[in-house]
Amino acid sequence: MNVKQKINALKKLLEKSTMVTVEDSSDPNFKAWKNLVERTFIKVFGKESTEFEHFEKLEFYYPAIVFTASTDYTNDHLRVFREDYKILIDSINQYIEELQEEEDTGEKAADDLKTVKTNGFKKLTRIFISHSSKDANFVEEIIDLLEAIGIESTQIFCSSFEGYGLDLGDNFLDVIKDELSSDCLVLFLISENFNKSPVCLCEMGATWVLTKEHIPILIPPVDYSNIKGVLPSTQGLKINEPLKFNLLKEKIEKLFNLKNKTSMSTWERKRDRVLARIEDLITK
Repeated sequence: MNVKQKINALKKLLEKSTMVTVEDSSDPNFKAWKNLVERTFIKVFGKESTEFEHFEKLEFYYPAIVFTASTDYTNDHLRVFREDYKILIDSINQYIEELQEEEDTGEKAADDLKTVKTNGFKKLTRIFISHSSKDANFVEEIIDLLEAIGIESTQIFCSSFEGYGLDLGDNFLDVIKDELSSDCLVLFLISENFNKSPVCLCEMGATWVLTKEHIPILIPPVDYSNIKGVLPSTQGLKINEPLKFNLLKEKIEKLFNLKNKTSMSTWERKRDRVLARIEDLITK
């Protein structure tokens, strides 16, 4: 039974409790209702559950230690019946409240999942920057651009900078393997240094298999012709192309379902400052 079915089954017990009009454990209507409670509790909670155990302990009559024909326990029976009946009704209401809280939590989780999915694809949560350690200066500028778009520093993994990936003592290859997942966007900073690095080429192969979203960013003199047949050049950009970075901003906002988007004027001002520094790096 799902949560909704359990709630409905317990609510039915409360509805059926109106058939109990005589406060007596031997009354046929009460016995029928009590049997329904027993069967329902077994279905909803199970025979080994605490709920069912508490139910079985209810007597609904006064358990006299010594019984004689001349002894009248009528008032005691009535008192115990009322006490146990109230306990049972209150318990059923409590169980319904607890299940409704569980149902609300489940619905919230489902709503959260819906927000995670946008336009048919899963929202991404991490960005992995694959690069050569010799291109750390370029990587730093890309990080500035990503943060200008609205990506948090904790969402960026980059092995070259403290606070963006490896902690002291971490195994590099193990961390890389953990980071590459279906909810990760990989940015390749492809340069001559990248193409000469066995580790970078290894990362590229692993990324191609483990992730769905990857974008090549070319550092001149590397050109689109250099990655033809390796990566989809139509999705790539050169590191000094301002209009392509505008497209990257839009793509990241969509993939990460960013709510507080940076205004275009603010973005272009920050973008141009970064690209000016990138041009200096290329020249050098």
